[in-house]
Amino acid sequence: HLQTSGWGGWVDQGTVAGCTDGTKRMEAIKIKLTGDLANYYDIWYRTHVEKYGWLGWAKNGESAGTAAFSYRLEGIQIVLVEKGGQAPGNTADAFWQRPSVYYQSHVQSIGWQKEVKNGGISGTVGQYKRMESVKLRLTDQAYSGNIEYRSHIQNLGWESSWKANGAMSGTTAKALRLEAIQIRLTGEMAQRFDVYYRVHAEQFGWLGWAKNGESAGTAGFGYRLEGLQVVLVVKGKAAPGSTASAFHQLPYVSYQ
Repeated sequence: HLQTSGWGGWVDQGTVAGCTDGTKRMEAIKIKLTGDLANYYDIWYRTHVEKYGWLGWAKNGESAGTAAFSYRLEGIQIVLVEKGGQAPGNTADAFWQRPSVYYQSHVQSIGWQKEVKNGGISGTVGQYKRMESVKLRLTDQAYSGNIEYRSHIQNLGWESSWKANGAMSGTTAKALRLEAIQIRLTGEMAQRFDVYYRVHAEQFGWLGWAKNGESAGTAGFGYRLEGLQVVLVVKGKAAPGSTASAFHQLPYVSYQ
């Protein structure tokens, strides 16, 4: 599996797999036996990957490495084991494929913008325009689950229900600003990935990164959301940036 090219065809008996001119990194590999060898042996292999180190052992044509992370494959180990014999080590997480998250915003005086993905900026920065609604969706999923989201809307507060997979959160044609947003994953996606997101808020600029259903933006200030970024990160790995001050809520004071 090569940078920008994806999976190549199968080769055998000393033929080069990948490229040799140094222009593309290898990101994943598959290895299999054929003929009588495949009847008597399993071939196990694991890869050492940028940022992750050694992954689990794969076998008999399974994928080993990563895809859609832009991480290079740095090392490989290969072992032959008698058919049905014990794996050489841990077989968990031999291959990671990151789905893409696409999102788009409905912006004051602009309408629906084109989709962006994987950390791109949706909305505007420095144009003083309110975001009025958003849509998010996942593609290239190797795991089950959805992306869900809901918005805090001017005069209305938090939406009562979560939207999912391309449904609109927010309003259009009502001139109501979004003030905050919550985004989360479900199913196996939630077990394997964290969804991080941050917003560009009126008066504050870019706030910190929130994750997994936390609030991002403001409430009680009357400030508009202007921009949004969303990123999927392997579960438990580092956030894409500072997580401080992702959400500001102005306390309410009651008196009589």
